[in-house]
Amino acid sequence: MSITMHADEPVPGLAPDGRPDPAYAAALGLRPAPGGRRAAAFALDAAAWALLAIPAVIGWVQLVPVALAPTGAAPDVAALVGPLVLVGAGQVLLAAFGITQLALHGRRGVTIGKASLGLRSVNVASFARPGFWRVALRALVLWSAQAVLPLIGPALCFASGARDPEGRGRSWLDRIGRCWVVDARHALDPFDAKALRHARRQAEASPHAERPALPSLATDRAIDERTFIPAARSSSGVVATASAVPASGAEAGAWSPPPLASAPPPASARASDAVVAPGAAPAIEEPRAGTRPSAVLVFADGARHAASGTILLGRSPARAEGDPADAMLLPLADDSMGLSKTHAAVEVGARGVHVVDRWSSNGTGIVAADGAVQVLEPGVRHAVPAGATVRLGGLEFRVEGVRS
Repeated sequence: MSITMHADEPVPGLAPDGRPDPAYAAALGLRPAPGGRRAAAFALDAAAWALLAIPAVIGWVQLVPVALAPTGAAPDVAALVGPLVLVGAGQVLLAAFGITQLALHGRRGVTIGKASLGLRSVNVASFARPGFWRVALRALVLWSAQAVLPLIGPALCFASGARDPEGRGRSWLDRIGRCWVVDARHALDPFDAKALRHARRQAEASPHAERPALPSLATDRAIDERTFIPAARSSSGVVATASAVPASGAEAGAWSPPPLASAPPPASARASDAVVAPGAAPAIEEPRAGTRPSAVLVFADGARHAASGTILLGRSPARAEGDPADAMLLPLADDSMGLSKTHAAVEVGARGVHVVDRWSSNGTGIVAADGAVQVLEPGVRHAVPAGATVRLGGLEFRVEGVRS
């Protein structure tokens, strides 16, 4: 019999003292729900509760004359049947509504109001579902506050979110239930397992090591007709002809090499078809002047790539049916292994820069200047606003130098 000890693995996003780290949640793309939309969601839930309470209210109103009848008078049993049925039906509707709301909130993180406004409650530590019993405890505290201080108690509970020391809008009720209400419409939806898994990989990926700057090989000699400027590098080696080799050792001293001629670069040596390693910053291949709009794609590791027309990006991009014949191919290396073969297409045109997700496995997103992430719908053109960056796999790039 063997005894194996397992050390507890650290939970991502938790500080050593067990408290959630707000910076980690922000790095994933999670955003707290705005206060206005939270209030509107609560108003929708309250309106639904009030609508279902109408039968009970009508029944209680009809029972008031019976309660105020003179003492000793025989009650009219027939007159009590209708009001009691209404009261009972109203109570059943309210109970069913309350249990449904608690179940939805605990298992899916939504209520009728939250679902309508794109909000979701999650566990503040794991970003998973809050749990039925924690939500039930939260509702019990809210009910107790209403019983002790009608209207004022619930108002204080909800207003406490404005004084959250972490700046995430968590109220006393959220802290009791260990919940956090996030914006799932305009930011990352934590219940999208694929998007959350990709965001965790990207947030936990180690940054690329910075490469040391290499010394310049430039010369200060003026360029003249004797200066040799290579046109392209060839991998075929040195080629000699029989007439260029001297016949004997005596003639070797009189032999001189033929003049070098610059050859046009082969198609395989185009910069747009070269594999770009992380941290590399190759020279920019400038598009032909006056032909079409152009831009520069600047990656987070410093690599810069000139772009015009359609550019296909990915692990090993390839043109598909419907792509322009002159579409540029830009292979990229991603240490996080998040890139698809042909991940996305960038289109530089007269109306700006657009990006299209090519049904990639891990998706493509546009990160706005305020940090909000828009996950792109595959196959649909999305404009890249000024100041935004495009996220694909574990890489990000911004667009500079757009000119027509």
